[in-house]
Amino acid sequence: MKDGTSVKRQVHINTTSKSGDHFLDFVTICFSGELPNLLLQARSLAKYGNDVIKQWVIVLNSEIEPEERENIFLSLQKELKEADFSAFWIERKDIINIGLPEMHGSRSQQILKIIISNYINEKFYVLLDAKNHAIRHLEKDFFVRDNQPIVHREEYEAWNPFCQWFAKAFELVGLPQDRALYQKYQSTTPYVMETEIVRECMNNDLLSSSKPWYYFVSLMGDDADSVTEFALYGAMFELFKKKSVFSQKNYVTLFAGYPSEHKHILSFIDQIKEEHIKFFGLHRSTHLSIDENISLAIRWVSRGLFLNVESALLFLTKGFVKDYYLPE
Repeated sequence: MKDGTSVKRQVHINTTSKSGDHFLDFVTICFSGELPNLLLQARSLAKYGNDVIKQWVIVLNSEIEPEERENIFLSLQKELKEADFSAFWIERKDIINIGLPEMHGSRSQQILKIIISNYINEKFYVLLDAKNHAIRHLEKDFFVRDNQPIVHREEYEAWNPFCQWFAKAFELVGLPQDRALYQKYQSTTPYVMETEIVRECMNNDLLSSSKPWYYFVSLMGDDADSVTEFALYGAMFELFKKKSVFSQKNYVTLFAGYPSEHKHILSFIDQIKEEHIKFFGLHRSTHLSIDENISLAIRWVSRGLFLNVESALLFLTKGFVKDYYLPE
C-alpha cells in the first residue's frame, strides 16, 4: 500500500485548522460518467457541509486523459471556492491492482469503497456516491452520535436480493443468517463507515473461504456467492459486536427505474421540502419526464443549488454547459 499522502492530489485547500472530533472525512467514489453529478455534489457540500467536513476525498474509478482531469480540477476548484474544507483527488490505479477494468463498473465501485479505508485516518468517514448532493445544512450529529455511527434501518423482504447478499456475507464470517439482523444495515449512501471495521472486511483470515474478500464483491448479483460492500461491512460490524444509533432516514434517492410511476417520482422529489431530508440523490441513468424535470429544478432552486429553473433544467438535460462547467 502506498503512503496516503503520496496518492492524494490536492484540489482545494482549507487554510483554517480543523481539529478535534467535530469534523468528519467525506469520501466519494465515482467514475467519469458521473462527473457532472460530482460537480453538483461539490457545489452542495461547499454550501452546506462546512460545519462537518474536515476533508473530502474523491476517488475516480476510471482512466481519463490528463487534459480532461485538469479541466475537472478547474471546475471543482470553482465549485469549492467557498468551501472551508480541503479536497483531494485519488486515482484508482494508485490504490488498487486487482483487475478492476475487467469487472462490472458497479462492482469495482464497491471494492474501492472498502479499499479507501486504508487512506482514511479518522475513526469514521461518510461514504457518498456522486449521485448524492446535500440540500440542507449538515452537522456531525446527523452522522455520528455518542461516538457511534448513525444508520438507517432498511426493510428487506424475503424476495429482496439484498437478503441473498447479506446471507452470503454473514455465512462467510460464521454468523447466523437472520433477516432481522440484515435490516440493521442500510444499503445505500450516504453511509457512515467505521474505518477499522471497513479494514476488517479485507482480512481474509476472518472469512471461511480460501478465496479473497474481493472475489465475492466482484461477482454480479445473480451469482450465489455474490455479496455487496455494505453486506460485507454489515457482517463484520455484527461480528465485532459494534454498536450504532438508529435514526430517521435523512436522504431520498431516485434510482434508474425506481420508482417507476410518475406519481411516486413526484412524491420523491417533493420530499426535498421536508426539513429532515439532508441529501437528495439522482442516479446518472434516471430519465425523467419534462414535468418531473421541472419539479426537480424548482426544488433545486429553492435549495440554492441553481440560480434559476432554466439553469437547473440545462443541467438535467446536458450536464456540463461547456468546458466541464456547470450551469449557474
